[in-house]
Amino acid sequence: MNVEELARKYYPMLWDKQRIEALVAAGRLSREAAEAIMEGGKKE
Repeated sequence: MNVEELARKYYPMLWDKQRIEALVAAGRLSREAAEAIMEGGKKE
């Protein structure tokens, strides 16, 4: 699994918005992917 897949799986149950933002700041997750995850959108 990559970071985006993990974020989709664990947000918001185990990972909160701050964790997603930290991944974006670290360059591990794109801003677009983070916004889609936090909005609840699924790319399937």
